[in-house]
Amino acid sequence: MPIFFKNMDIVVPGDLVAEGNYKIIEGAYRIGQKIYSRFVGVIYIRNGAIKVVPLEGNYYIPKIGDHVIGKIVDYNPVSWQVDIRAPYLAKLDASDFLGRPLDPIKEDITRYLNVGDLIYAKIASAERGAIPSLVARGSNLGKISGGKIVEISPQKVPRVVGRNQSMIKLLQELTKANIKVGNNGLIWIKAKNKQIENILVRAIKKIEKESHIPKLTDRIREFIRRELEKVKGGE
Repeated sequence: MPIFFKNMDIVVPGDLVAEGNYKIIEGAYRIGQKIYSRFVGVIYIRNGAIKVVPLEGNYYIPKIGDHVIGKIVDYNPVSWQVDIRAPYLAKLDASDFLGRPLDPIKEDITRYLNVGDLIYAKIASAERGAIPSLVARGSNLGKISGGKIVEISPQKVPRVVGRNQSMIKLLQELTKANIKVGNNGLIWIKAKNKQIENILVRAIKKIEKESHIPKLTDRIREFIRRELEKVKGGE
């Protein structure tokens, strides 16, 4: 009876975890002899029984080519560990940030990025069971500072971006803000003042909450225009 994951591996919905007459405790379902995961969670296999325990929160599953916003949480002499809202930390090598090798004897890595810093990066590798690796050099990538971070469900990111980037372009055109969207559900916004940033936060949360309602783009346009008029009137 084959098992396709090790005990305590991370699985996602629809993963084929095993075949055979295993007992399902929770978090999985059977189609014929095949057993699939119901959740993003941790799989436990013991004494012929399978259990998938869901991970709490809106976790992000890394995919190669995705853009993410991450926070530096640890480092060693030549790389950083980055929280990208995934079930596991990602790795950013110094060379993939600086564009050159770092000499740990002559250079302190915290001179460039330290714990708590935020970066906008791209997923370079994301093999199952392995630590995801990032690249944060090149056009539009790198360290970000100032502004605000908005946190939404990763599943709602496509709605914030919109078809052919229509929604994100609308937000930028109306507010003249700089916006970076992470596929991991973190969105960085920086506008000319805090009032406009607060309007954007509310607009993005509105998109997340009302993404299923028709004519969302029109309602977001009217919402932002109305709130901007209030700001202008209060100047």
